[in-house]
Amino acid sequence: MEWVTTTQVLEDLKESNDTLAWTSFRDHFYPVIFNFAKTLGLSATDAEDAAQETMLTFLKVFRDGKYDREKGQFSHWLFGVAKRVILNFRKRLPREHLVVDNTTGTSFWDIVADDNAVQHSWDTEWQRMVLGRCLQRAHRELDEKVFRAFELYALSQKPVEEVCQTLGISRNAVYVAKSRVLSRLRQLRQEFEGLNEVTVL
Repeated sequence: MEWVTTTQVLEDLKESNDTLAWTSFRDHFYPVIFNFAKTLGLSATDAEDAAQETMLTFLKVFRDGKYDREKGQFSHWLFGVAKRVILNFRKRLPREHLVVDNTTGTSFWDIVADDNAVQHSWDTEWQRMVLGRCLQRAHRELDEKVFRAFELYALSQKPVEEVCQTLGISRNAVYVAKSRVLSRLRQLRQEFEGLNEVTVL
C-alpha cells in the first residue's frame, strides 16, 4: 500500500469528493474500526456493518468541520466516534447476537463496563495498524540485509548468534541494524500520525 500520512488522508477527504479519497481513508482506518467492533462483542458480519456506519458518521462530522486537530490526536477523536456508534449499533441488535469470549466467559456488557479495557482495545488495534504501515515503509527504504536482521532479531526474537550465521554479519551489525530500524520506525510513526503538526492539550 502506498505510504500516505493521516494528515494527507484527511486533507484529501476534506478537499475532494472523489472515490479515490474515500478509498484511501477506508483502506487506512476500516480494519482498525472493524477489529475494534469485534473486540466489543460483535460478530464479523455485525462488525462490518458497524464499521461502515462509523465511517459514514465520521465523514459527516468531519465535513461539517467538527474535528479540530489542535485539540488532540486524530486517533483519539476517531476512537470517540467509533465507540459511540458501535455501542449504539450494539444496542439495536437482538440479544442472541451477543458474542461471548469463550476463553474467559466475558460478555460484551462486561467488556464495555470497563472504559480502560475499551480504550486499551482501541489503542492495540490502532498501534498494530500504525506499526504495519511503518514497517512496510521502512522495508522499502532500508537495505534488505539491515531490515532482515531487524526482523529476525527484534521481531522473531532469534538469538543474535543465529542471526549472524543466517545473514553472515557480525553481532555489532545486528545491534546496529536493530537501532537503525527502530529509529526510523519512530520517525515514521511521527510522520504518519502527524504528531509533530499538532499540539495535544
